Amino acid sequence: MFLGCDIGTGYSKGVLLDQDGRIIASCIFPTKADPRSASKAIIDELTKKAGIREDQIKACGAVGWGRAYVPIEHKELSLINCIARGINFLSPSCRTVIDMGSQHSMVILIDDKGNVIEFRQNDKCAAGCGRFIEVITEALQVPLDKVSETALSAKEKVNITSQCAVFAESEVIAHVNDGKPVEAIVAGIMDSLGRSISSIAKRLLIQEDVFASGGMAKNRALLNVIEEHIEKKVFVPDIDPQFVGAIGAALSVKN
Repeated sequence: MFLGCDIGTGYSKGVLLDQDGRIIASCIFPTKADPRSASKAIIDELTKKAGIREDQIKACGAVGWGRAYVPIEHKELSLINCIARGINFLSPSCRTVIDMGSQHSMVILIDDKGNVIEFRQNDKCAAGCGRFIEVITEALQVPLDKVSETALSAKEKVNITSQCAVFAESEVIAHVNDGKPVEAIVAGIMDSLGRSISSIAKRLLIQEDVFASGGMAKNRALLNVIEEHIEKKVFVPDIDPQFVGAIGAALSVKN
């Protein structure tokens, strides 16, 4: 068995592949600022699901913020390369992948073998990543799993001008005080974030097919905004898009 771990700031993901590259088991846990415990939980859960012992894991690849804390022998890998390899494995027609995580957003151009051609990433600011949504929805008391549904139900959207999460939160509070519907404010946030991510993509010569990965790839309202601005359809892999990096890590050590 081959283990891939993606230990992010928000969530830690793990995947087990067999010798033929089939996904045998997968799991995800909140990292909670404790990557060592999250990594251990992944290993325990995956070995239990697969019915194997830890010493039956032939190799482990790790990516992400907490990759150094995986508590078994492992190889630390490039997240960008593993996202490219993972999306190529899942969706061979992909030539551009938009990866949207808790603390980053990046756009990667890849070839038909999953090699990275070029990439761009947001600067170190929450406005271009999932944390932006978390900050704002906490202020609005909207559950994260209801964000997309809430935005899609809006009959209008407010204009969020700030690209800074701190200042955007102040704007949101002002809109609430002005009596704007929560749905309109959430739709405005999706529009702001989608424009920010699209601006990263436009720094590259976007090639089709375009796929999204990471936790925010499950947000249909956000994908709609990105599609509008880059003028291309954005697809999502058939499996949970949060596992793309972990799959790429497992494939890297398998090969």
